[in-house]
Amino acid sequence: MVEVSFGEGEGELLTLTYPKPLPMRLDRWLVAQRPEQSRARIQKFIDAGYVRVNGVLGRAKTPLRPGDEVQLWMPPPEPLPYLLAEDIPLDVLFEDGHLIVLNKPAGLTVHPAPGNKDGTLVNALLHHCPDLPGIGGEMRPGIVHRLDKDTTGCIVVAKSQEALVKLQVQIQKRIASRQYLAVVHGQPAGDNGTIVGAIGRHPVDRKKYAVVHDDSGRHACTHWRVVERLGDYALLRFKLDTGRTHQIRVHCAHMGHPIVGDVTYSRCRKLPLDLPGQALHAVHLGLNHPISGERLVFEAPLPETFERLLAVLRRRLQTGAVISPGPLAMAEQNLHAFIAAVRKDPALQEQLSTTAAADADEVAAIARASGFALGPKDLVSHADGALVEYQDEDYFMKPRWWELAG
Repeated sequence: MVEVSFGEGEGELLTLTYPKPLPMRLDRWLVAQRPEQSRARIQKFIDAGYVRVNGVLGRAKTPLRPGDEVQLWMPPPEPLPYLLAEDIPLDVLFEDGHLIVLNKPAGLTVHPAPGNKDGTLVNALLHHCPDLPGIGGEMRPGIVHRLDKDTTGCIVVAKSQEALVKLQVQIQKRIASRQYLAVVHGQPAGDNGTIVGAIGRHPVDRKKYAVVHDDSGRHACTHWRVVERLGDYALLRFKLDTGRTHQIRVHCAHMGHPIVGDVTYSRCRKLPLDLPGQALHAVHLGLNHPISGERLVFEAPLPETFERLLAVLRRRLQTGAVISPGPLAMAEQNLHAFIAAVRKDPALQEQLSTTAAADADEVAAIARASGFALGPKDLVSHADGALVEYQDEDYFMKPRWWELAG
């Protein structure tokens, strides 16, 4: 935080009186009095010397007593010189003085990261909304939630600190509603369902996430329903109870139906047409206006490539044309289906846990006996998400190896 003398220059000076009969810590009371400010930001104000109690410099643990006068000096948001404003076109669905809702395109990273300090949505927002710097933190000014680089659709950005805090609370408490559309490989067994699986770093590939079965993961819940069945593909609609990194992508791969075009969680390369990334679109966003309280609902139109993908699949379905996947795609589809079956069948799990199923040949034999066309060389290593030579047999000796899916 830039050094500014107490009460000098541009900013806002608030004078408050502590009314409670019992003592309370200064930092906790200020957080309650200024809900538009995050706890971390209040702490920064205190640490910078911008809070006085009865004219004396306050500390976080300073006990407040009835009648104490508290002065809080809030300087304007500091500029972020390392973030450059860039004239990148934005598809604006809604905007007022407090928030902006965008239809994000594929290929646009939301916020800067090491080695990627420009060409992001934040850079575009700084050009569109010059007052954003300083809101919400250093590298993500105004960002309420995020979308993956190649995920398209609705994203809301706050234009003030008060709006940011209130919108983030709506996301955390599920007051805001988010729904997505995706085209997945294969046909789900039912018409709807719920995936509950903690998500954490992949046990081997730390750049990926996976459903994990230990304390390293965070609870994640995804509701899905089939919108349209398209031969060897399906259009699904998702509603999130949580917002973990890559949540829908990981959960789809976990249930054996990875998203079309997702090169991280699906090895299928034979696609109906070239895609810029995964066919995942944030189609719906509902929220309460952070200031007026009015309920706002936004729908983002599908991107052109998503529409073309659906058109191709519908046309092939109508004409009876078969989309012929290559050997690698077939192997992965069969494996995903086998893994999904194993996760639901305790008898199969017990069979695969015996020493008789400690190598790829035995696992493949069990798969074929269960109706899945898999050979030893078709097995996919969940350790790196790629085909492995079947002599890499130690992998199948790992306890419950089928739970290491990416």
